Amino acid sequence: MPLVKPEIKVEHNVITPMRDGTILRADLYLPDRVVPIGGVGSTDLGRGFPTLVCRTPYDKSRERDVERYRGLAANGYAVVVQDKRGRWASDGVYRPMFGSRFDDAEDGYDTIEWAAAQPWSDGKVGTFGYSYPAWTQWMLAPLMPPHLVTMFAGGMGPKTTDWEMGGVFRPGRALQWLLGLIAPDTQKWLESAEGPTTIEEYDAIATAANREKWLWFLPWSELPLEAVGGLREAFHDWLRHHHEDRFGFIGNFSKMDLPVHHRTGWYDRLVATTDMYNHMVNEAPTEHARSNQRLFVGPYTHANEMARKTGDMDFGSDAEIDWVKLATPWFDYWLKGEQNGVMDGPPVNIFVMGENRWRREEEWPPARAVRTDFFLRSGGSANTPSGDGALSHEGPGAESPDSYVYDPRDPVMTLYLPNGQDGPFDQRMNSHRRDVLVYQTAPLEREIEVTGNPVLRLHAASDAPDTDFTVKLIDVHPDGRAINLCYGFQRARFRNGLDAPPALMTPGEVYEFELTLLPTSNLFKAGHRIRVDISSSDYPNHDRNHNTGREDWQDAVLRPARQTVFHDAARPSRITLPVIER
Repeated sequence: MPLVKPEIKVEHNVITPMRDGTILRADLYLPDRVVPIGGVGSTDLGRGFPTLVCRTPYDKSRERDVERYRGLAANGYAVVVQDKRGRWASDGVYRPMFGSRFDDAEDGYDTIEWAAAQPWSDGKVGTFGYSYPAWTQWMLAPLMPPHLVTMFAGGMGPKTTDWEMGGVFRPGRALQWLLGLIAPDTQKWLESAEGPTTIEEYDAIATAANREKWLWFLPWSELPLEAVGGLREAFHDWLRHHHEDRFGFIGNFSKMDLPVHHRTGWYDRLVATTDMYNHMVNEAPTEHARSNQRLFVGPYTHANEMARKTGDMDFGSDAEIDWVKLATPWFDYWLKGEQNGVMDGPPVNIFVMGENRWRREEEWPPARAVRTDFFLRSGGSANTPSGDGALSHEGPGAESPDSYVYDPRDPVMTLYLPNGQDGPFDQRMNSHRRDVLVYQTAPLEREIEVTGNPVLRLHAASDAPDTDFTVKLIDVHPDGRAINLCYGFQRARFRNGLDAPPALMTPGEVYEFELTLLPTSNLFKAGHRIRVDISSSDYPNHDRNHNTGREDWQDAVLRPARQTVFHDAARPSRITLPVIER
């Protein structure tokens, strides 16, 4: 007799003991019974279920995620959602992911093996989660718990520094995340709470009173306990070392013998998930693992939603995807043995914006992309879209440089989502700013697809000992909308790489900076323009450079800087785009 999906039984705060005796707690979602269609009564399955585990710092009972847990359980899975050590209902000391000491590998291993041993589990375990919950998966993976079969992860890069770009802290989302999602639970570490103790309290206070005041507080080393709760010491440690990698994933992929589904979005600030995919394809210890990686990249943000509308863009019905319907076939294949075609076809599935359709690729980035130079050109007046800046395949001759003044007291403001996540927005809101240099093509006579990582090689000077340079790649529509696609950011002192000693600039000296933009995939249609914006600020997506040469997080001094961008025959500033021939 055909069956409908089971009802769901939920058990809260189930004790999950760790090897050191610490008690962590999880919510358990179980298919309770199967109801025959057209009949009465229930049928006891009499056996365990394949099991899915998510470990989170964000309060396992958050309403926004419960629907997904229930959806997985309704599809025949035991779902374990656990508060990380020291978070919410779990005991122990919380050690944040931006620190230098972690318990997550061992805690993850113990949780997997505990779950597999329960009577409601059939012993096959998969893990899932995005962003921090993905990080918890990657932390435990090198230990290879015997009952772990597969991972469904996304929104996490292989290095701590993938949170940032060019060694620059991201206060917009980072502070909102730290102060709103992480710090409230640490107020209990203080003798008496000085700030909000729940995520809901933080949201209420931020909306009614604080708004964005902590973004403008100087210096951040003196943020009060009202804001950072019990995380002040850990926060200072993060700021001191935020340009260093602490995750330790690099070098550990060779221990991870697991098929993994990697998911991210073109507007995900951690689109470096693509690098996780490539590390596994190239470094996983067996052919089984290397050949069973899958990468899925859509027109999405880091908000873990797959909607057709994001920011100022509607990407069409093909972009609208239900998370449970995406995850379930993966787990059905690996944990239930269903031959459902989920592993058929090329391993990379990308959404080409502009064309607004999905396309399969054999590798990332596509090897067939042609690196194509577009040179910055102007008569010395590229300020604003009304200036004379141009992008051209033809290299420059003797041309005057462009210049602007970057004042950290009045930075170019980021256009992004209210939750601090990147998104596609019409950049015309900043079109009046003379501290943005604009270079664009004439309307295209034929379509051009750009898929991969653009790279800007910029020849520039400053009268400051340290400063920043930013770049945005923009699709200008015939109706004037200027929609950002991807961007790059470089702090001058880290121009030689984050592993090299910081090097201040000599004021007035010309340097060549190489800015690798985040990846994208976009079809510039005929009649559109390809545009590049260059500036020195994108606040609060990236921290303001104070232009003093001192550590900004300890510095309350702000000074303007005059920036000069050169684009002549001896110093040909240019952006190189990965063009897919059609």
